[in-house]
Amino acid sequence: MVREDFCDEEANAALPLRPRGSSHMFDTHDGPDDAAPTYHPPMAPICKTLATYVRGLLVKCKLAAPPPTAERTIVISGGSHARPGEYSVNMVRNQKYSIFTFLPLSLYEQFKYFFNLYFLVVAISQFYPPLQVGFLFTYVAPLAFVVMVALAKEAYDDVQRFFRDREANGEKYVALVGGENGDEWARVESKDITVGMVLRLKPDQRVPADCVLLATTEKDGSFVRTDQLDGETDWKLRLPVPFANDAKDIASLLALETEIYAEAPHQKIYEFVGSAKKKGQGAEDAVPLSLENTLWADCVLATGHVLVCVIYTGTETRASLNSKSAASKVGQLDTEVNFLAKLLFVITVVLAGFLVICQSVYTAQYIEEWYISLFRFVLLFSSIIPISLRVNLDMGKTVYSYFIGTDAQLEGTIVRNSNLPEELGRIGYLFSDKTGTLTKNEMVFKKLITGSQGPTGWLAGDEPEMKDMLKQAFHQKWFAHGLSSRLAATSRYRSLDRGALDDGDFAECEREDSAVDFTEAASRNQINDLITAFTALAVTHSVTPVVDIATDTKTYQASSPDEVALVTFAETLGLILDYRDRRSMSLKSKPLAVRLTGKVSLKLDDHGHLIESAVGKSGLYTGWHLTEVAGGPVLGADAVNDLMSKSPEGVMVTVEKRLGFDILCEFPFTSESKRMGIVVRQADSGAIYLMMKGADTKMQEIVQDSPWLAEECTNLAREGYRTLVFGAKRLEAQEWELFEAQRKKALRSRDPKGEIDKLRVTIEHNLELVGVTGVEDLLQDDVCKTLEHLRNAGIKVWMLTGDKVETATCIARSTRLVARDGGVFPSDCEGPRYESLWEREDEREGWRPGQAVTTEEQARDFLESFTRFVDLLGESVTMVIDGQSLELLMRLEEEFVESAGAAASVVVARCSPTQKAEVVEIMKKHTAKLTGHRANLRMAAIGDGGNDVSMILAAHVGLGIVGKEGRHASLAADYSFIKFSHCLRLITWHGRNAYKRSARLSQFVIHRGLIISFIQAIFSAIFYFMSVPIYTGWLLVGYSTGYTMLPVFAIVLDEDFSEQYVNMFPELYKELHKSRSLNTRTFLQWVFKALYQGSVIMLLSIVLFEAYFLRIVTITFTALILTELIIVWFEMHKISWPFVVSELVSFILYAASFVALDVLDADYLRSPDFWWKTGTITAVSCAPVIFAKWLERRWFEASYSELREASMQAQGGDSSPAMQLPAPRKRQRQSTNDLIAAPLL
Repeated sequence: MVREDFCDEEANAALPLRPRGSSHMFDTHDGPDDAAPTYHPPMAPICKTLATYVRGLLVKCKLAAPPPTAERTIVISGGSHARPGEYSVNMVRNQKYSIFTFLPLSLYEQFKYFFNLYFLVVAISQFYPPLQVGFLFTYVAPLAFVVMVALAKEAYDDVQRFFRDREANGEKYVALVGGENGDEWARVESKDITVGMVLRLKPDQRVPADCVLLATTEKDGSFVRTDQLDGETDWKLRLPVPFANDAKDIASLLALETEIYAEAPHQKIYEFVGSAKKKGQGAEDAVPLSLENTLWADCVLATGHVLVCVIYTGTETRASLNSKSAASKVGQLDTEVNFLAKLLFVITVVLAGFLVICQSVYTAQYIEEWYISLFRFVLLFSSIIPISLRVNLDMGKTVYSYFIGTDAQLEGTIVRNSNLPEELGRIGYLFSDKTGTLTKNEMVFKKLITGSQGPTGWLAGDEPEMKDMLKQAFHQKWFAHGLSSRLAATSRYRSLDRGALDDGDFAECEREDSAVDFTEAASRNQINDLITAFTALAVTHSVTPVVDIATDTKTYQASSPDEVALVTFAETLGLILDYRDRRSMSLKSKPLAVRLTGKVSLKLDDHGHLIESAVGKSGLYTGWHLTEVAGGPVLGADAVNDLMSKSPEGVMVTVEKRLGFDILCEFPFTSESKRMGIVVRQADSGAIYLMMKGADTKMQEIVQDSPWLAEECTNLAREGYRTLVFGAKRLEAQEWELFEAQRKKALRSRDPKGEIDKLRVTIEHNLELVGVTGVEDLLQDDVCKTLEHLRNAGIKVWMLTGDKVETATCIARSTRLVARDGGVFPSDCEGPRYESLWEREDEREGWRPGQAVTTEEQARDFLESFTRFVDLLGESVTMVIDGQSLELLMRLEEEFVESAGAAASVVVARCSPTQKAEVVEIMKKHTAKLTGHRANLRMAAIGDGGNDVSMILAAHVGLGIVGKEGRHASLAADYSFIKFSHCLRLITWHGRNAYKRSARLSQFVIHRGLIISFIQAIFSAIFYFMSVPIYTGWLLVGYSTGYTMLPVFAIVLDEDFSEQYVNMFPELYKELHKSRSLNTRTFLQWVFKALYQGSVIMLLSIVLFEAYFLRIVTITFTALILTELIIVWFEMHKISWPFVVSELVSFILYAASFVALDVLDADYLRSPDFWWKTGTITAVSCAPVIFAKWLERRWFEASYSELREASMQAQGGDSSPAMQLPAPRKRQRQSTNDLIAAPLL
């Protein structure tokens, strides 16, 4: 394919838009793409469109099965694409509703809960005259307000989703479509792309559907960024279909009539089976296609311009199959309040039924319409289930969300779901991604250990003199003769530093009879070991240098970032990876400045290399490349010699050593082999080398015995470094030729991978140990502190990553996810001490460490062995498993959850996005069994990439980080922030406060409704069991709004502990897992409080009864208001000025109502009789409750109170009157654990 001018902007600007007959397959100029005509797909019949919509709606509602997916064969013959409806539509749709479904579905969401349904029935009943017990608006208006606010919020959120979907679906792409004038390039919206279309993509463009790469402008394939699919930020190399890539122009490509076979769609993002063949070819001639030939949807093209053929669209793409549709999340507190509402309804019905029975007994006759009386009593007691509870809780959520969004210490935090702040207060499990979440995905070389005779450690950046020595060694020892003496001949030239070269010339570089030590402390063996190790670092990798043409900057791309770290560090020491493709690589030294005088006459070959016979006596720089002369380009040897003859002081030239390797064979890293290797042939000498690197457990089997290898690898792992062991050997030509012949034969077998794995054993043995490297994956700021604090708070952290097991284990250690006194299963359970773990009652051979879990029986053995390991070491054990083993373990759901729940933490490596979500779902399902409590622990998931979205959506609370991997996770999450450490404050401070406040707020609002209902019940019982309300109209409305709402709602500002003490004692958060703040016991306590206070207020009013009925209403209602204001005062832990203002405003509003409302006796208010009666009733109502609370804190919560009082004093705030009661008796100071373990309410 002709590609010399594909990237020539000016040349391509003139290319015709319709490339029929064009000699160019690509048009990289932006102008023609933007000017291309817009393609409008043929409109389907209205009946078919309506049928498609209805079918999609039924599928979404799970009333119909989705259309079957199948394998497919696509023929590329010009403008061809799938017929509309044949395959999934390539449309993004995250909306929950449509115009037709919004009202019914949103109303269903509101009234499917008992709370709102109850008030709906109550409101409807008021339209029936026999059931009317008050003003209609007092029942209808609050419900209508709550529902309208909820519907408006749902509508706003869905409209925002609609605009985001429209933006994604309207993204333009250039596609080859059939037009009136034949095939032409046209702009196509993403939603109109269909299977079989040929698209033209340019760098930094998102791939809109799953495609097969046909052709590229790059010589050895194009790189793609897959971070939004698998979470890995490293670029992946994708290869085109060979014969399609060889086509000269688009017409030639279409003439091939390429037939592409693609398997049925599935979720596995790392697997693909397909084939491609030209017209007329048989199946045996088809070119097999694999993952390397694909571009999955949501990936981004990084390099080159490409032509692709669409094979999967819409819901059949890998990204869509691994995604999870967003569902409405309801907090556990809302569920618990809904349960309490049912209990309150039972209380209401029982109380109403009791009064109806009493009415029948009192009248001594059967009440024919007893159900009418029962319903009227239920309506009278409807305040028992206050509708203001829902309003208060929703307003509280808004306040909590505001606090989170405006927290200066959580800069950049966005609350995307304001319904879940209380969920943050009971997090039991935190499922975290690794790359970009716990780590920055920035690898830094830290340590190299070499030594043919004993270990020698080399620290990066710690020993500048060693680095200088290494630079000099590379310039002379290695670059003059290639590899060191351990694998090849040793250089025997004197070391000359840059200063010596600047002052001398080539004639002064004399050959020595023996090598000279560079430093007194360094032996020749140490130098050779070091050079050999860095040679292996520079060659044994899959790194490809990529140059950005626009900025002329070079970056390294590889399948693993630690490879980039090693190559980058080698570059800092003078060994630069200059070029690499699939067949060769080129290394060079850093440029070296040399002053030349007229004493020497230079000769250069055609490539600018210095010829030995012309380079003085020594020939020191033979083969080095001359790059600059006097700061300018090299114009030839004659020009340089002429310039030197005219310059008495000499000429400064720049030389660099270049060394080429032919790549003969590569053995990529796999989770089974845990190592990678490469066979190279040095271009100059023709020597063939096998170089390998991998996990220490696997490399120990193929390298020569070393007394220090195991110990040093263990030490590096303890430091949290990612460890790689390097080995190398020289292959004889005959040995390689025999292996290559057998390898080619294996490639033609039915199982090429398996045959090659067997063949590798013949050469992968007896390698010489070159060295061990330690690479640090830089952690996010304060990640270790955060994880330790979360662990102390009772939150178990699971790390779910797509990375390798070894990498995940290293990060788990470095982040302190593995406790300091804990172990890792199964890597830490080898040796005689743990032999009993693998014993079986039967004679069969069970699972052992180092073996893959391939059967359910082995999975069961794995879990049983883990249980024994936990019994041996305690609960500070971390379980490490891979994705393949996870599939089998999850089939044993109960056993897996029970075993994993006993672990301090769990690490799952090679985990797909779907598996991440499945793990969260399984733990959600079985957590109740682990806790032994009705209130399940909450699951939170945190990630930063598109591959984490499914996990985030599956969790009770989704946390997203805005990072290098884009904003997919951030947009899908309930809470978005920029640092992992932010989740600590979000959970332990804001989450704890939100849960504690809402728990107390909900129970106080329930108490407020119960007390007035008990007053109503006693009033009805005293007055002949008549269903007549004692308070009507504005009194009822004012009671739940202006008179008491502000002080009660001020609970959302209360703090039981200062932030300093919450951070100091993370166990305070752990106590919330016991659900002591809101449960049946605390609910019944508030019921008994309301029963006592309501009875006292009503009965004492009867005792102090005046003949005028209105005075009873005035006295009881005033006592009721004062009781509520006093009780909420003593319930506060910290008295703040907003609370004091709310108390004053509420009392003033009530006092003003005496004048504004006729239902109260304003004249009686001014009499002393009113004040002593009201004061007596209020005192008798409140004093026992306050005294009981003081006794409870004195005898049952003494330690807890001491901690709270210390917290308030440290905070500088005022404690409540309840806290200023006489101090509890002095007792011996307790430990922190005893202090926190005190019973809480």
